[in-house]
This record gives sequence, structure tokens and C-alpha cells, in this order.
Amino acid sequence: MDLELNGKVAMVAAASSGLGLATAEELAKEGCRLSICGRDPGRLQGAVDRLRKNGTEILARVIDVTDCADAAAWAAETAEHFHCIDILVTNCGGVSAGPPSAMTPKDFEDAFQRVLLPSINLVTAALSHLRRSSAGRILMLASEAIVRTPAHFTLSGVARAGLVPYCHTLVQELSGESITVNVLAPGAHSTAIHEVNRHGSHAAAIRALEDRTPAGRLGDPSEFGAVAAFLASPRASYVSGQLIVIDGGLSATV
Repeated sequence: MDLELNGKVAMVAAASSGLGLATAEELAKEGCRLSICGRDPGRLQGAVDRLRKNGTEILARVIDVTDCADAAAWAAETAEHFHCIDILVTNCGGVSAGPPSAMTPKDFEDAFQRVLLPSINLVTAALSHLRRSSAGRILMLASEAIVRTPAHFTLSGVARAGLVPYCHTLVQELSGESITVNVLAPGAHSTAIHEVNRHGSHAAAIRALEDRTPAGRLGDPSEFGAVAAFLASPRASYVSGQLIVIDGGLSATV
């Protein structure tokens, strides 16, 4: 299927590894020009080298998306460099794990600062450029913890859940325009951190998670990236305002 993405400009946050990199890879394969960011210079350069194997035009910047000013400057530089922004993929790091009783109000405040506000800030910074695109796309990466929240993921579930009403209200505001907005909620995928855990002290927990998942395994990052690429494409123009869970069926068993 031709996703009609050739030449489109995609901003992908936190794309130096994990699902951010997997999403950037799929977009690159479809012919997108990329603007990516990450916190670690070495990992970001590794991602650039990997993505350029597809002949992709790339702008890469070392920033922390929790720094609102830096993130906004990245969006402005992307628009100036490519003269447009067609696709925005928001993404950020994780938060501390633990049950509700172990968390203080400050922990919750920090979680909102780390995993909710960066996405909202990036959308705000890029929105005027996306509105000029013939097929603007906003994808906000969240977590399956929004719909299935184990006790030790309370911060992730509570803070990321705010992306859903934000998405819904944004869709209403943009009614009649050519922009779609969706939230992607991935379950466990075989990213580097999970592969480390598979061979370490959390090996039994990983195996138990695979056993509970109807698919019988963790997801491959490329599978997530393929879903993101489709939703970022003009072929998905009628999919908007949705929370899309990508977890091998695990949330359906709860």
C-alpha cells in the first residue's frame, strides 16, 4: 500500500531509541523527511546514521522535550528548515514506578511535567504549521497504562490519561480542517530496556507478561511504527480523535 507520505515532513520527538526511533524508521521508509530529537548526543547520532541508510533527509537536535522553550525552538527550526510541518509525533520518557500510597503530590506534579505537558507544548508550537499542511497529522504517544493501570504504574496512568481529553477537544476545535489527532497507547514492546530486563532480574516478570498477553509475546517496535506510519498518512484521513491501544490484546483480557 502506498501511504502517500513521500516528501512529507515529520517531527518525531525522542526518536533516538525505542518506539520513537521505530516510528521514525517507518516514516523514513515511506519517504518522509525527518526532524528528530533526543537527549543523548551519542544515541541521537546513532539514530541519524541508521535512518540515513534509507537516504532520508534529517534534521536532528539534542534537546530535552520537558524543556518547553527548547521544544518550541525545535519546532520553529523544523518549520524554517523544511518550510513546512506535516506530521508531529510527540513522545517522551517515563516516570517513576510505584503504588499510589508511595507517591507524594510532588511526584504527581513531576509526572505531569514529564509526560503530559511536553506533548501539549509541542502541539502548541507546531500547530500553526500543521494547519497549513494539506494533511496535517498529530500522533501523541502515551501508554497502555491509560486503559490498564497496574498499581505500580499509577504516575504513568494518571499523567498520560490527560492526553485523551486534550485530543478530543483539539479534534473539535480543528473541525473542518485537514488535521487528524490521535493518541497511541503502546503496551510492552521489545525495546532495548525490555531486552535488558529479559536477561536480568526481571526475566520472570517479562515471561509472565508474555504469557498473559493473547499474542503470546512482546510487540516488535516495527509493528508499532507501522501503525503510526499509517495513521500519519493521508490514507488514514477518517481516523481522528481516537485512543488506539497497541498491546497484543492484553488490555482486552482485563
